[in-house]
Amino acid sequence: MEPRRRVSRAALLYALAAGGARLCAALLAVGTLGSAALGGEPLTLAQALGRTLERSPELRPFDPGRRALEAERLQAGLRPNPELSADLENFGGNGAVSGAKGLETTLTLSQLVELAGKRKRRVGVAAAELESLDAEYAVARLDVLAETASRFTDVAEAQAVVEVALRGIALAEQAQETIERRVRAGATSTAERSRNAIVLVRARLAADRARSELESRRVSLAAMWGDTAADFSEVSADLAQLPELGSLAPLVDQLVASPELFRFASERRLREAELKLARAQRIPDLSLGVGARRLNEGDDVGLVAGVSMPLPVFDRNQGGIAASRARIARTDALRDAALLRSRGILFGLYQAAQQARAQAIALERDAIPQAEEALALTQRGYANGRFSFLDLADVQRQVLELREQVIAEQANAHRLDAEIERLTGASIVSQGVPLTPPTEKPGDPR
Repeated sequence: MEPRRRVSRAALLYALAAGGARLCAALLAVGTLGSAALGGEPLTLAQALGRTLERSPELRPFDPGRRALEAERLQAGLRPNPELSADLENFGGNGAVSGAKGLETTLTLSQLVELAGKRKRRVGVAAAELESLDAEYAVARLDVLAETASRFTDVAEAQAVVEVALRGIALAEQAQETIERRVRAGATSTAERSRNAIVLVRARLAADRARSELESRRVSLAAMWGDTAADFSEVSADLAQLPELGSLAPLVDQLVASPELFRFASERRLREAELKLARAQRIPDLSLGVGARRLNEGDDVGLVAGVSMPLPVFDRNQGGIAASRARIARTDALRDAALLRSRGILFGLYQAAQQARAQAIALERDAIPQAEEALALTQRGYANGRFSFLDLADVQRQVLELREQVIAEQANAHRLDAEIERLTGASIVSQGVPLTPPTEKPGDPR
């Protein structure tokens, strides 16, 4: 039986290329967003992605982080509190002002009046910080989805390797039966029985190693949604289905709209808001006060009023403005560097994905059929005494190694596809469809 090795490309591409709201709708549509154990049912890629979105430890900090920024935005929009002051004058002296005879008591209510739209600028900075967090969330969400898809592929690969290892045991057991018949017929020596027994032991050890690796990868996948143990027995996958890789140019163009680069655009808006606030802080604020003064001698009462404003002689917030401008320039430089770096990485990933496809297809189409045919001929020839046991063992080993190599190349191609999609935010099949920033925010119902 051929190993089931196909990563569900439809689910992967929809999950990574669709917007956040559409992804959640798709996952809810299959009814797998809950945390219930799957029991004996194979885990699908859509289920793995749904669990990750719902319970990922990597995404969990964004919810309280967003609430904190929303509270800071609320605080930034509050007006300064009024100030109540009391002044006591002309008491405790000597002569006419000895004791409390000449006491003057003044109660003043003052209010700071912010000029140049400072409160509005503060709210703008807080809102830009919130937008920047949402952009970081989009990148983090895409990262965990791509990593989940990659680990899902790892499990699918390990499952296929286990099946190859089990076939190795079956081939060794089949050879053992043939050897027993030949020994009883006097056509071969008992030494071949011992040689094949060693092959069988090695095949069983290889199967044990493959099962252990499968269990490790299952736990690694479950860790993406915070579980310490896997509650699924297998994944539903077939690695042999490889979509055709499109051209590179649309993917390069898509880089500028990817969440990674979108994050820099959000950061630049934050820096621009900080610059506007820094410019507004050049203008000093007014402090207005009004109150009443009571004269103890004569029991008279009068009104008092005052206004004060710092003179912007030395401090006109020159340093703050210059620092804000420098941060904008730094953000632009980081974005340009990230774009160049992403282009180089994308080219390498694209070439590697092409190479993995070419090798997997060539091995599956040309090498595997010839190896299987050679194995069948050698098995019949050995049973009839035309080939030696070494010939049979060599052909068996070659078939198993080719099978494992095909699995490795197919799995590598799927992992590279997921990484390309993570980098560009676009499907490599449906080119030109951007991964828009998420419509849902951290903490929204999913």
